[in-house]
Parts: sequence; structure tokens; C-alpha cells
Amino acid sequence: MRESYMPAKQAEQVEWSRTFVAVVSPVSDEYGLTKTEIGGFEVINAALQTAWSNNADPATRSRTTVSAKNTALKAMKAKATDLVRRIQGTATVTDTMKVMAGVTVYKTTRTPSSVPRTSPFISAKPNGRSVLIELQKDRSKRGKPAGVQGATIFTHVGPTAPQSMDDWKFMASSTTTTVEIPFGPSATGDTVWITAFWKNTRDESGPATPPISINLPAGGVLPKEVGETIKLAA
Repeated sequence: MRESYMPAKQAEQVEWSRTFVAVVSPVSDEYGLTKTEIGGFEVINAALQTAWSNNADPATRSRTTVSAKNTALKAMKAKATDLVRRIQGTATVTDTMKVMAGVTVYKTTRTPSSVPRTSPFISAKPNGRSVLIELQKDRSKRGKPAGVQGATIFTHVGPTAPQSMDDWKFMASSTTTTVEIPFGPSATGDTVWITAFWKNTRDESGPATPPISINLPAGGVLPKEVGETIKLAA
């Protein structure tokens, strides 16, 4: 995994090394580095610049120059990791100084998550006396919207969906988009209603999905007295 401050392309890595030396060397103490440390990097950078130039010239390019260039780049990046770590740990190094040296400026505060504005699209499939629920961005897009941490799911068993949230039953709070909800045993089939809403990292919730229904068959391990009643009725 490459360091975030280090460019992806080799030519840009060589230029990064050149700039780092030019900026940091004259004031290395202000960057929290000793003269010995920056001096060692200057030697590595000089070798890198030479190896890069030799490899870039068609007249001198060969397997040997390619190998030398790759070795020099590897040495530069290894040493840069140590020096950048020291710089990041020096409290007196300002963000402006980091930018000039090509060092990453870390964010000190997180961007707050906005309140979810949409409701989940709910896909539900029966599995015996359980329901496998998948929550999606919308009917055609799977996954969660940006800024959403998870979802809260409520259910109700009955012929119609409740009008008041007080009549809904909390079933699950999940950071995944697939949840299996178990329902208890029943001597008869049931109509199950499901609704859900997204929530962000601050546990702020968005609008609830219009309730959907799914029919579950009778089944499950019934209490003894219920089982005896069914047997007698038969």
C-alpha cells in the first residue's frame, strides 16, 4: 500500500524527492530532522536523480540502468517514510510547511454526517417462520447511501399496518444491509408488516419506508397446550 503523500507515477516520485530535499534541507531543524538525517536522504536523492537520468536517456538505458533506477526508488521511498513520520510527529511543523514539502496534511475534524433524506427500499423473502430482509438505496441500486451507517427495522403482525409508531415492534438495528428476522411459532399463517429507516453515524434517522407486507405460513414449535388443542380439533 503506497503512502498517501507519495505520487503513483515514478517520474512524479523522483520529482517529489527533489522537491523534498530543496524545501527541507535548508531548514531541517524546523521540520524536526537532524542534519545527519536529511544528509542521508540527500545522498539517496542524488543517487536517484542520477539513476533516473541514466535510464531516461536512450543512449544509456539498459537492464542495468533499469535495475539501478528501481533500487534507488525503493531506497528513497523507504527513507522518506521514516522522515515523513518524524515530520508528522513534530507539533511545530505547520500545515503550510507540510504542503511545501509534499507531506500529507491530515484533517483534524471529521465532516459531520447529514441526516438521511431517503428511506430504504425493502426486499423481503420468507424462510419458514423467518423473513430475510435486504435494504437498498432504491429498487435498482443495492447498498447504503453515502453517510449512512446502518438501519433500524420495525415489524408488526396483523391484518393491517399500524397507524402509530407505538404499535410497531423494534426488531433490529444493523450496520449491514441484509438481516434475517425470526418470528415465533404460530398455529395459523400470519401477515407481517415491515418498515425501516436509515441512520447516520450520530444515530440520526431519516424517513421510514412505507410499510410492506409478507405472508408467513403456520409452523414453529408450538406451546404444549396449543399443540394438544390442534390435535383434538383434528
